[in-house]
Amino acid sequence: MVKDLFSRYKNKILLILLIVYVIILGLGTFGELFEIKWILDLPIFRPPGK
Repeated sequence: MVKDLFSRYKNKILLILLIVYVIILGLGTFGELFEIKWILDLPIFRPPGK
């Protein structure tokens, strides 16, 4: 069932994942360039052990 569902919506799933990846990448880049503290404190951008 999952394999059939994935094969049916594969293009849409991959497009959504790509869009989410680009948004996260852009948010991190924006936070680094302008040193926005709340963006850099998000768990996804925090260095290990901080």
